[in-house]
Amino acid sequence: MTEGKIKLEKRIYAGLDLTTRKAERKIRFIEAGIKIIGTNGYRSATLRALCSEAGLTERYFYESFSSTEALFLAVLDHLTLDFKTRLRALIQSHTNQQNSQPQSKIQNIADQTDLARLALRLYFTEVQNPVFARITLIEVLGMSPTVDQKYIENTREFSILVTQIIRAIEPNIRIEPQDEDIVGTALVGSVITAATGWMLQGYPYSIEQMVNNCLKILTGTARQLISSAVQDIAIPVAANAIIKQANAT
Repeated sequence: MTEGKIKLEKRIYAGLDLTTRKAERKIRFIEAGIKIIGTNGYRSATLRALCSEAGLTERYFYESFSSTEALFLAVLDHLTLDFKTRLRALIQSHTNQQNSQPQSKIQNIADQTDLARLALRLYFTEVQNPVFARITLIEVLGMSPTVDQKYIENTREFSILVTQIIRAIEPNIRIEPQDEDIVGTALVGSVITAATGWMLQGYPYSIEQMVNNCLKILTGTARQLISSAVQDIAIPVAANAIIKQANAT
């Protein structure tokens, strides 16, 4: 047997190579973190508790994570990446459908409002899971500057997706990039605040109630932005007309 084959056999265990085994151990710790943090909070996620839940030793914890904070960031990424992936797929699916089938303006607005409704339903369905809600809405706040930065990055990513939905509802919106960033962040903030209150009160309202009321905020903002855009065009036109009339007299 050659030296290469001997080394290969040493790296294979139970049919899995070293890279695969490390990845599986990492996932087990992330799943343990989701369960412990989502149920009892970050302070309960001690190294001993995580190792016990994952069924692994401290050695394997430090194989993937430098600290429990690093694990928390991985947990947060795991939860939010899954949601963002499904939200982007939802937006892309509706965009492709809109581009492939010519529609009347009324039908187009109805379809895009439906997109906003589906996106909100997707989010509130996730938040109805108290583990997801506790980690992404409560435990993430005020932990450390590093986690705060991750929260800001996630919020910004979601604000970009929300402004895409707003533009789908009203394609003719005219808004400056810096203003779009502010509006997107404000909309995400309002939905997150509504979701946090919903969770902390023990989910007293149905998902449809949450969706319907938050949809009013999105569609209302879209209409206000299109109204502002019309005013931005109409006012200079009117002013020019007055000036021309004055010069003619």
